[in-house]
Amino acid sequence: MKSSEAGPAAAAAGWAIRAAEPTDLPMLYRSELQYMREIESDQLERWMQAIDRNLELWTANLPRARVAEADGVPAGIMLWMPLPDDAAVLVTIHVLPEFRRQGFGWLLLEQFISDALSAGTRTLTLGVHLNNPARALYEQAGFVRTHDEDSYLYYALPGAPVPPD
Repeated sequence: MKSSEAGPAAAAAGWAIRAAEPTDLPMLYRSELQYMREIESDQLERWMQAIDRNLELWTANLPRARVAEADGVPAGIMLWMPLPDDAAVLVTIHVLPEFRRQGFGWLLLEQFISDALSAGTRTLTLGVHLNNPARALYEQAGFVRTHDEDSYLYYALPGAPVPPD
């Protein structure tokens, strides 16, 4: 993906992507909670029971999280984590409702790809719930569906081997 492919509104003056900070963890929590309520409400109780594990994951991977801002206001957040065998998985991209359909998801996905490749990753993967409209973004960016498991669709960016199951 090229920067010029980003959505026109997000590409306008006033947007930035910055490293996430510990003070962004509440936004990450609220974003994930909102996602669970919107897309996977049937799993919300189970997700809440695992909040300690999720918080540990978010904290451990905070150095790999980025925040998109519009005129200094957080518009979205992205977090990825390394996997064995030079692979990386996109943990989350969440764009706040008032900033959706303006190119911020594209910018955050582009940042994931750039950051993971810069870290020496060869295989970029992600999983998305089948009801998540972000599927279209990932497919438009060139991610190819590799397999399905329950209500999740798994993708990899071509050009590198898919990690074994």
